[in-house]
Amino acid sequence: MHHLSGNAKPEVSARFYMRYALSVLVLLAVLFCFAKFANTLPMLAFSLVLALLTAIATPTFAYVLFATKLHNRSLLNETGFFAKATRGKTIRILVLFVLSLVAMVGLLFSVARWGQAEWVIALVGAAACPFVFMLANKISAHEFKLAFKETGTLVLGGTLLTLAIGVASAVIFANTPAPQFNSVLESYLANDNPFGESPSVLLTDAGLLTTYTDTVLTCLLSHVADASWSGYVGAQVLLTVFSIGGFVNLLCACMMPDCVCELFLPLADVDEPEESLRQRKPQVGLIVLAIVLVAVPLAAGLGAEAKAAEIESIEGVSQGKQFVQDQIGVAVYMIDGKTYDQEAVEMVLADMAGESSELTNRVQNTLVPLINASFDKRIQNIDNYLDWYYSLSADYERVIRTFTGSLEEGLEDQLAASLAEGIDDSELNDEMQTCTELAAKLQEELGTRLAACEVTTVPDWLQKPAEFDLKRLTEIKQPSEKLMEDNQRIIASVGGGAVGGYITKKVFDRVVGKEAFAKMMTTLARSIGLKTASSAIGGVAGAAIGVGVDYALLKADEVQNRQAYHDEIAESIEQQRAETLAALPQAPQGGVRETVI
Repeated sequence: MHHLSGNAKPEVSARFYMRYALSVLVLLAVLFCFAKFANTLPMLAFSLVLALLTAIATPTFAYVLFATKLHNRSLLNETGFFAKATRGKTIRILVLFVLSLVAMVGLLFSVARWGQAEWVIALVGAAACPFVFMLANKISAHEFKLAFKETGTLVLGGTLLTLAIGVASAVIFANTPAPQFNSVLESYLANDNPFGESPSVLLTDAGLLTTYTDTVLTCLLSHVADASWSGYVGAQVLLTVFSIGGFVNLLCACMMPDCVCELFLPLADVDEPEESLRQRKPQVGLIVLAIVLVAVPLAAGLGAEAKAAEIESIEGVSQGKQFVQDQIGVAVYMIDGKTYDQEAVEMVLADMAGESSELTNRVQNTLVPLINASFDKRIQNIDNYLDWYYSLSADYERVIRTFTGSLEEGLEDQLAASLAEGIDDSELNDEMQTCTELAAKLQEELGTRLAACEVTTVPDWLQKPAEFDLKRLTEIKQPSEKLMEDNQRIIASVGGGAVGGYITKKVFDRVVGKEAFAKMMTTLARSIGLKTASSAIGGVAGAAIGVGVDYALLKADEVQNRQAYHDEIAESIEQQRAETLAALPQAPQGGVRETVI
């Protein structure tokens, strides 16, 4: 639609629409290439694209304000002061340049994050634009005077195009599930920084802030979707319209390219003759102003980039990263060279500390009494052994074993049998097995749950390290580790998981290695020597005398040594008891058990 301000009529031709189609293709190609390479774009390239788009968008905005000024001037006398003072365009161009610059910055940051839905909406808008403007042109022909018809077409066409885009986005979002995230951090990590690999500190920071803003909006919209689907779709449509508004402006510029030419021409009056309109020449001052304004994004971008890089070099972190870290940074613990989420670890430690405490309580309240009962019975069985030891039958059995060379072995076998006599450790064995299984389960659960707390997707700059005391983890692991180590010792000692057999063996080994057992062997050696001497007497009398001597020797030894033997064997058992209990998980506080012998 060719148009010059004043009373000229617009012209429509196939060539015009071909030019529009070519302009839109170039525009979409520029935006697509920008989105494709935004991730690695340097600041200079970004500034060039921004300057280009701002230069295209500013005349479209300005055209509407020029028409408003034209209307205001129609109320003034041409020879008056106000009419002469308001013929310029500079102030409006400056204001609209700033607005266009802001709109294009928003568009570029939006385009860099466009997904399939946004590109579909953009293509729909580009295809619908000519038809929308044809309708707007017909409406304007009936509603506006000829001098303002083109302005009416531009405003009405832009409005209808925005509505068309809103309808298209509503259809798309109404048929697309709302994203759901458990936290702002999860939502943030799901969105890539559109300028994440850019060598520009400023662009990287801007991308971080943009991603954070999108994250917050996404989380809010997910809550809106849960409450009202129509409200969610409406909110998405509004956000889409705002983010794509700059694109609508560029489509309008492609549709009405004469707006660009009008920017540099002197302002015309409503009743200015057609011939005078055609004789207008571009003003050098406006051309120079346009060139200066185009250079502004380049200079501003490069200057801001240098400042951002300077701040990062001084503070060690960019302002964008610092801001995002302050908002959603993750407090982490460093444990054994790995990074863990602090909050998750605290929850795990609280739960596992309770389970570890329960295991310790079970050991102290159930397993320990069973172990004590087993040791108590062995102490009671000391008299069984000593009764056998001081019997004549045992005495003669030892004489026989002396000649067969199995005296010590016989004593040891009888000691083991006597101490274990009448003891059923099945309940103890079962409880030890249960506690060991609980310990193994606790260790496995602790490892699994801590592994689930490991931070692998959060970048280093978003982590906030906190000091962790390894003693906390050790205190939780210690009860189960002690039980597991105890079980391993039992397996290594008796080849199985029977703690009763382990106690029997350890008690036996400790008693045999004690001085009491060695003293008993020495006494036996002397008594056997006397028996050998008495056997030389011979005959019935000799036999009777021998029995009497044997009995007398046994009783003399019993009176002299039995209590000492008992006490030393009991002491050995108590020492083994203490060693066995010390290897078990200990309660934080507790009294000393009194043992009755």
